[in-house]
Order: sequence, then structure tokens, then C-alpha cells
Amino acid sequence: MESDISYDPGMDSVPRPLLSPLGETRVNARVIVFSTGGEDLPSGWGANAVAVLGDGETLLVDPLVAPAYARDVKRRLAERGAGPVRWVVTTHHHTDHSVGASVFVEDGAEVIAHAIAAERMAAEQPGILAERRARADVSALFADAVPAAPTHLVTTPLELSVGGVRAVVRPCGPAHTPGDLRVDLPGLGVVVTGDLVFHGYHPNLENADPEGWKRGLAELLSEPAGTVFVPGHGAPGGREIVEAQLAWFEAAGEEIRRAREERAGPERAEERLRKRFPAFLLEGVLRAAIGVLWTQP
Repeated sequence: MESDISYDPGMDSVPRPLLSPLGETRVNARVIVFSTGGEDLPSGWGANAVAVLGDGETLLVDPLVAPAYARDVKRRLAERGAGPVRWVVTTHHHTDHSVGASVFVEDGAEVIAHAIAAERMAAEQPGILAERRARADVSALFADAVPAAPTHLVTTPLELSVGGVRAVVRPCGPAHTPGDLRVDLPGLGVVVTGDLVFHGYHPNLENADPEGWKRGLAELLSEPAGTVFVPGHGAPGGREIVEAQLAWFEAAGEEIRRAREERAGPERAEERLRKRFPAFLLEGVLRAAIGVLWTQP
């Protein structure tokens, strides 16, 4: 896999502190990953957008946190000679994976989401985006952001042919959220996991079903040897990145049990987990994640 990072000078209408340069990772000739690699709101917390390049048309999974980033993806695809984005899949309702969809809807793309995710988008995103437009520190980035508007709702697997490339949009929750999707590319040996996998990032558990999440990870590990997994955050990899996500859950459980045995609170488990994963990004979600797991039986 090859990586490159560059800055789009055409995006200068958005102040640079609010726009991180998009990196590109080529998984193979048909699959390209775009990401800021960051860990804050202006960078979309480092979420990945994944382009599947068929003959004459493109599928885009998770169109990033704001239209500015989605337009940059659109430009980069055009420079590669990729066909127009015909489908956008949002793997779940969180804004860092969905708000950029409006850029492609304007060009006629169909937006695919889990039915539960669509309900959450409609209920939550108008208020979230209004709050961001009112914030001086990010208002420029979200000035033209509108809620994602799914046009095709799924609750069972959906098969697509993307210019001859077979893609299976598969429900895999409740896990990270109540309405998760993954995208399987069987002919390419690739699975786009959405936020079932955070690679090098602490996972966000605010809407999670931890046991369902672990089941979803176990299903990923049943994929054929050599499968490449593209996570929701972090670099693509093999089964080792799925195993690492399971190991994070195991470590969190160990530290919670240890803290309880010492009659300490969740902050003790948080501190120790931070030390066990010193290089992990997104430390801001760790306290809430431990809080969710602390309540589990």
C-alpha cells in the first residue's frame, strides 16, 4: 500500500487551522483511502473516506465531516480519471462519516445508510451542525454543512455492481452504533469496516453495544486469510488490526476489574489504559469509553 499527503491550495477559502491536508493511501488499483489523520473536530477526528473505483463509476464510503473535505475528495478522484460517485455509503450516523455526502448528492449520487442510522441523522444532525456553525472556531468549516440525507435505507445485505466491482453493503450492528454497516469487496479481498475498527485510536463508545461490537469483530476475523481491512480511523491492515481492536477491549476489561478489586473508581482504569496504549490518538474519548464499560456486568 502506498501513501501520500498533500494540501489542496484551492481550499484556501477555509482557514488552514480548520483544514487538515488529506492523505491518500492506495490499497490497490481499485481502492483509495483519504484521511486527515487528525484527532479533533476540524480534522474530523481522522476518519477515513474510502473510494471504490469501478469502470466509469465510483462508490464512496464515509464522505468525511464537512463539505470542504468532500469537495477535496471529489477533485482528487477527478484528477485520477475516476468515474463519478454514483453511491455514497455512510457506515453509521456520526457526523465525521456522513456530512460530506451533500457534495455528491448535488451530482445525483444515491446515499445508502442503515435505517436506524438514517433516523439518528435526521434527529441529531440539524442541531449538531447548527451548534458548529455558531462556534467561532469552526464556523467557517461548517458554514455550508447540511445533514446527510440517505435515499436508500438498508436492514439486510445490499449487493451493488460498481463498474464491474462487486460490493456488498452489510449490516453489522448494533456494535459501534445501533445502525452500523460494513462494505465487503469480495473480488478485491477488502473489507471496509467503518468504526468496527479503530487502528491506533482509542474507540468511541458513546453509542456502543460492546458485546455486539466484539461479535462484529469476530465476524471480521472469519474473512479469508489475506483480507485487507480498512478501518474507520487509522491505516488499513490485515487481521492484526482487528485482533488489536479486540485486544483493546480485553485490556479495558482487565483494568476495570483491577480497579474494582482495589476499590478504586473508573479514573484509575482510564489512567492505566492510557499508559498501556501511549501512542494511541483520540484520548478525549477514553473517559467516556471507560464509563460505558464500567456499567457492563
